[in-house]
Amino acid sequence: MSTVTSADGTLIDYDRHGDGPAVVFIGGATQFRAIDPRTAEAVKRLGDEGFTAVNYDRRGRGASGDTAPWSLDREVEDVAALIEAVGGAATLYSSSSGATVALAAASAGVGVTALALYEPPFFAGVDHAHHIDVLRGLLAEGRNEDAMRYNMGTVIGVPAEVVDGMAAEPWWPTMISVAPTLVYDLSAVREISTDPDWRTRWADVTVPTIVYSGDQTFPGMPEAADAVAAALPNAARRVLPGQDHGPSPDALVPVLVAFLRG
Repeated sequence: MSTVTSADGTLIDYDRHGDGPAVVFIGGATQFRAIDPRTAEAVKRLGDEGFTAVNYDRRGRGASGDTAPWSLDREVEDVAALIEAVGGAATLYSSSSGATVALAAASAGVGVTALALYEPPFFAGVDHAHHIDVLRGLLAEGRNEDAMRYNMGTVIGVPAEVVDGMAAEPWWPTMISVAPTLVYDLSAVREISTDPDWRTRWADVTVPTIVYSGDQTFPGMPEAADAVAAALPNAARRVLPGQDHGPSPDALVPVLVAFLRG
């Protein structure tokens, strides 16, 4: 593991694999290295394909620090520090709400050369203000597990029996440890979903972009991916057969390599 220091002094911990053009992986809500073996495997395989692949813990997660107050700009600074550490230019691959960071970084001009966005969860006009208030209330009371259950069940729509099954897994307490960051992701998602003009918002994001979705994912995700791709100036769409909201390395890595090699 290695670290970089972000602009506000926060330490960001990361792994890198391989040598070549850089690709930084940005996780979605609750994703970080301790509980995300799929991303770790995808990073390793991409490194084996001749790329410098970076897997990092977003601020507030795992081995990375967290300096208050949170803002999306600070997360962009984290990405900028990582890009600088791997040579000053990188493609960003994002999972789910990690697209908030990837798109903001591309807009900020911090060395982003391309974007690969897997199922950005943006639904035009959807306002998560009430959910954010509920989460903040639960977290203020120290009810991190209740916050995680609320996010999984009420916000995302995972069936209660599935959430109960997750809660029985040995990694559940580790996942609960990042519950405070749920507000970060949902706030960033809300800011985009309530913006009535995505085309203007992303007009300067002209780098080559591909927007992926799976055909076995949550209802509405393919349509959300369609809308994001349509709003970006230089984006293509691709559907991955047999994949849900978290693609397997077997499905992801070959199409990502094809995109990166043009």
